[in-house]
Amino acid sequence: MYKSILVGLLLAGSSLALVPGSVQSAPLLSGFGGPKGFGTSSVFRNDDSGFGPIALPFAINFYGSTYSSYYANTNGNITFLSVFGSYTPTAFPGAPQPIIAPWWADVDTRNPSSGVEGLVWYTNPDPSTTVVTWNNVGVYNSQNPPSNNFQLVLRDLEPSTGAVGDFSFEFRYDDLNWTTGAASNVAALAGYDAGNYTDFFTIPGSKTADVLNLVNTSNVGQEGVWRFSVFNGEVIPPDTSSVPGPLPLLGVGATLAWSRRLRKRISPSA
Repeated sequence: MYKSILVGLLLAGSSLALVPGSVQSAPLLSGFGGPKGFGTSSVFRNDDSGFGPIALPFAINFYGSTYSSYYANTNGNITFLSVFGSYTPTAFPGAPQPIIAPWWADVDTRNPSSGVEGLVWYTNPDPSTTVVTWNNVGVYNSQNPPSNNFQLVLRDLEPSTGAVGDFSFEFRYDDLNWTTGAASNVAALAGYDAGNYTDFFTIPGSKTADVLNLVNTSNVGQEGVWRFSVFNGEVIPPDTSSVPGPLPLLGVGATLAWSRRLRKRISPSA
């Protein structure tokens, strides 16, 4: 009800931001079965909800807490304590619970262009991988088109590091056509927040129209792909020195952790 009222107040100056002729960049991973190749399980059509807990095929350590499941939220993120329905992204830090967000914005899956379009899919294609796909999802209020096509991939790193809970997460952006829903004045946010008011990272361009450039930017040299590694519970902050746009917001805790590792690596051996 409140959201509907807010839409009415914003109607005179609609905040729905569209971009015609968008660029397609990173292809989404597929071949996992199901009608779209993203697996056989999807979140029910909704606005501002999600589904879970969904079992992970491996344990992850995210800033000192170990998780064996997650919640796939319609609004472009996963959380670890409960479904998270907030449709207006707030600046990191300050998330009410740990969150990994490839595109936190006002996604709405209630207006599909076909029976299997515009859904959030989730799957564990193998014992070392989890994939959540927001496949051509629409925007509030029940609009599709426009749609956005993006993905989150979690991978187990224990086989290579030997440490239980080490993992990586990857954002893949294939096609971005909207930034903001009709009930919000804030563009999408991408990044992560440990929920402890200390450790977080916001990808440059978030909460502005420049967030659409995520199809063109990267921290690993592949346009449309942002990848993060998590060792001993701490995310290694990505190098954004060559990424165009405003500087990222980086948690102090993460910065200090990276500095400690760097000093350790360059210190002479005993």
